[in-house]
Amino acid sequence: MKIQNHTLPKAIRRHSIRLWLATAIAMTATLATLTGCSADNDPEIAAGGDGTSVTFGATIDHREAHGNDKAPTSRAITDGTFDDGDRILVHMDGKRKIFVYRTGQGFVHDGNVSGPGIDTAPAEWKAGETQKEVLAYGPVIVMSFIGNLGNLYQYMAADNQSKDDYYENSDYVYAAQTLHRSSPALTFRHGMARIVVRLRSGGSLKDEDVAGATVLLGNKNLLIVADVDPQTGTLTAHVPTEEGYLPPQTITPHRCADTPTGFVVAYEALLPPQDVSGKPFIRVLLSNGREREYVAESGSLLEGGPEYVYNVTVEADHVTVTISDSDVPWQDGILTTKINGKEFRLIRTAEDLKRFADDVNSGQQNLNALQTADIDLGGIDNWKPIGTMYLSIKRPFTGIYNGNGYTISNLKISNTKKDDALGLFGMTDGDALLTGIHLRNVEIKLPDQTLNLGTLVGWNDGGSTVSLCSAQGIINTSEYRPNVGGLVGINYGTITRCRTDVEITVDRIRLLGQLSADAGGITGVNGSGGLLFACHAIGSVTMKVNTSEGNSIYAGGIVGRNSNSDATIYCCIAEGDVSVTSETEDINIYAGGLVGCHYGHYGGLLNSCYASGTATASTIEAKVGAIVGFMSGGNVDCCYGAGVGGKGTSNCGNTARLICNTNPGTGDILQLMSRSYSAPGTITCYAPDATPAYGIDIYRSASVNSSSFWLAGDGTWPVLDFTRNTLN
Repeated sequence: MKIQNHTLPKAIRRHSIRLWLATAIAMTATLATLTGCSADNDPEIAAGGDGTSVTFGATIDHREAHGNDKAPTSRAITDGTFDDGDRILVHMDGKRKIFVYRTGQGFVHDGNVSGPGIDTAPAEWKAGETQKEVLAYGPVIVMSFIGNLGNLYQYMAADNQSKDDYYENSDYVYAAQTLHRSSPALTFRHGMARIVVRLRSGGSLKDEDVAGATVLLGNKNLLIVADVDPQTGTLTAHVPTEEGYLPPQTITPHRCADTPTGFVVAYEALLPPQDVSGKPFIRVLLSNGREREYVAESGSLLEGGPEYVYNVTVEADHVTVTISDSDVPWQDGILTTKINGKEFRLIRTAEDLKRFADDVNSGQQNLNALQTADIDLGGIDNWKPIGTMYLSIKRPFTGIYNGNGYTISNLKISNTKKDDALGLFGMTDGDALLTGIHLRNVEIKLPDQTLNLGTLVGWNDGGSTVSLCSAQGIINTSEYRPNVGGLVGINYGTITRCRTDVEITVDRIRLLGQLSADAGGITGVNGSGGLLFACHAIGSVTMKVNTSEGNSIYAGGIVGRNSNSDATIYCCIAEGDVSVTSETEDINIYAGGLVGCHYGHYGGLLNSCYASGTATASTIEAKVGAIVGFMSGGNVDCCYGAGVGGKGTSNCGNTARLICNTNPGTGDILQLMSRSYSAPGTITCYAPDATPAYGIDIYRSASVNSSSFWLAGDGTWPVLDFTRNTLN
């Protein structure tokens, strides 16, 4: 669910309509205004003898709230009650008959109503008959019989639903089930989608500015006529192709009787099921003449039965819309919503994000957030990370941050005082989930001490997961013992389906004693339990050693150092060059197109990956390779290196499944990837048509068939399938 800002175009016109069944069958009765708020449970209808007329009780299911098990009550027949005089059409015994609701009797046959396709003879229970298959729907007040379309029945919602009866008579209910003679009763469902629009003021606007606003749905683009399925009773919006048919309309909604706390006014409307993706959908006309518009996002399919709640914040120059299944209250200026039972803060501005960071760092570590707009952090010169780590004091972020596909641009970090983990997030731990976050134009320049640094996370610990994220920008740091990654500084959790285009420069490195420095296109260090799956790094990695008393430099296109027996890397691509230079020979240098050094003593894996960049080092004793600089135990399998000097790949075991070739032929890399195997790991699965807010599912223990996630690309350089939603 994306939240969008839009500017509103202009006005509407009414159209004339064709004759409907209220005229065609010469019916004079008018449906009464309905009241009540719960299902109408009729007294049980007594079974009749042979030849007696069919009567039946009826209830109406509550309308389903979109994405919510708790179905809020709605109004009119949608309120769950039939009223005396309500008429429905019933398919029974191969005939179509009109039934009318009578208080205390339920539905009884109405032989006084005639019209095309209507049988006026009473419906009866035949000798020995115990049940009847029945399709019933209505009310018939706005139903039409179309003979030239194959005896099709149609239903129509009003384009102007501002009056109570216009709104109420736009509803439609249906039941397709077995009617039992012993206890005759039907349960009806709603066939229309209910749209609820709630307005509140934002920015410089006050409540009174919004209270007088006019709300319209659509702009001559919403279908209000629906075909009735003759087998199931469900509705399908009718796209007019026949001459004289009612064209798409603009809808004037009905004002709700009650407005939830936190909102100024609320409106409701009923529409046939239809896809409104990409259509101007909600229009707000302010009293000062300004108009604002919300265009429905891709995948906005309105189904028959649910209600869809649009919470609209109206500001002077735009509207912000969130779609929710529950009230979205304000708390001290903080806007929240619930997703799958969890409360999320809505992050709309840089101020919202800064406040979220402050609250997490003050001890509310398990807060959740849903970003609802692109955010520019350009006004903050030195970002304070969300979740902190300094010496032995750790206050990690443990909640969910869902970037929802929006961008965060111009993140700047320039000071490391009292921070040992730096990025948009400093430290994550527990079951933290970062998903759908896209960083653009990151600028991290640190001339002093740095321990763990990534554009997104400095230290990703424990069961934390980073999924479906990306980053673009530069990192330029130096000095003492840095662990630097294009996305994550050091990783003990999971990183899946992420991309980076980050130019990394680690300059003037000073190493003392047994210390080391690490840098990689995705993460500097992939530690114990760490998993990288389906990640793609583009930017270069450059490390320069100034002085050293020994120990090591690790640099890789994906990971600088894969450092433990259960640290695993699958299905990754590195495009950038990797370079390490040193002023002294007295240092261990490991540089690889994919991984600088693979320390998998007891089973660590590097599988189904390729690198197209070149790895180089300045010292003679350096361990350099197009795939890995050096391997100490574990397994490197089904990997391809295309960088110059590929034969420098060191100690990699089964070379038959490791290919170093600067000029791969068509299909060569993909063929090698197809030989890769299944292995246990953690993977992100998601519904491709759902937004991250609702479609994410993290499998923490699953069998991943690496070969299944590769696509041919341009033939030479395969690409990763980020839409695949199966594990094997």
